[in-house]
Amino acid sequence: MTAFSTVGLVVRQQDHSVADTLKDIHALLERKGCVTRFEHGTDGMVDDVETVGFDTIGEQCDLAIVIGGDGTLLSAARDLVDFDVPLVGVNRGRLGFLTDVHPDENLLQLAAILEGDYVPDERLMLRMDVERDGEVMSTDSAFNDVVIRNTQMLRIVDFEVYIDGSFVNHQRADGIIVSTPSGSTAYSLSNGGPIVNPQLQGIILQPICPHTLSSRPLVVPEDCTIEIVVCDDGAPNAQAVCDGQLYHHVQRDDIVRVRRKRRHLTLLHPSDYDYFQILRAKLNWR
Repeated sequence: MTAFSTVGLVVRQQDHSVADTLKDIHALLERKGCVTRFEHGTDGMVDDVETVGFDTIGEQCDLAIVIGGDGTLLSAARDLVDFDVPLVGVNRGRLGFLTDVHPDENLLQLAAILEGDYVPDERLMLRMDVERDGEVMSTDSAFNDVVIRNTQMLRIVDFEVYIDGSFVNHQRADGIIVSTPSGSTAYSLSNGGPIVNPQLQGIILQPICPHTLSSRPLVVPEDCTIEIVVCDDGAPNAQAVCDGQLYHHVQRDDIVRVRRKRRHLTLLHPSDYDYFQILRAKLNWR
């Protein structure tokens, strides 16, 4: 008997390097009596199965297993967050902060999770809107971060930052990262930002190479609305990027509005999950 009846399987589109792990997990689910739904990215990896879209997985599944690296889980998180489907990440990439289930021969960690032995972990996600002349031009979600930057190398962006309608500052920088606590160990960290425990529900604003020594990272409450107004002539080459995967054109006087999503995403970790152990391994701490 398992804690889940219908399980979705997700991989990076046509990533056949994970096919063996996918088949092993499918066999485990069959032994446990689970109904399985294969997302379209698995097409051709398992014989004689029908693949479905994320909407079907969201509507029919009470768990989604993501096989790959953190990037694959980021994509699945954006697609499934509005369905309240928890995710388990099976690590087939480099050591990940998010995909922390090991695909060992017997899939012991995954089997335990299927039987209800896991640590649930709610994560904040972001909604991003690009507004132009009072009209929303594009909308997207982000698990890690929203980055406003110039596509041209060595070209700065001139922008203003507002929080809950209050003017914060005017900056000239290579860009700005608006990050969740989950994303604090991603691009924000490599840019000198703080590590924020995911249990803290805040949003981090991290300028990228600002052209002033007084600029510092800023952490604000999760219910704040952040508005970034692009205000220089280099804006035709500006863009807002969600999780380093989705790109939105931004022009002068556009408002990039970032706020928390109404729903959180739930990750399920093995019962021995230790956030600080992952930090030690990832950052080579002793």
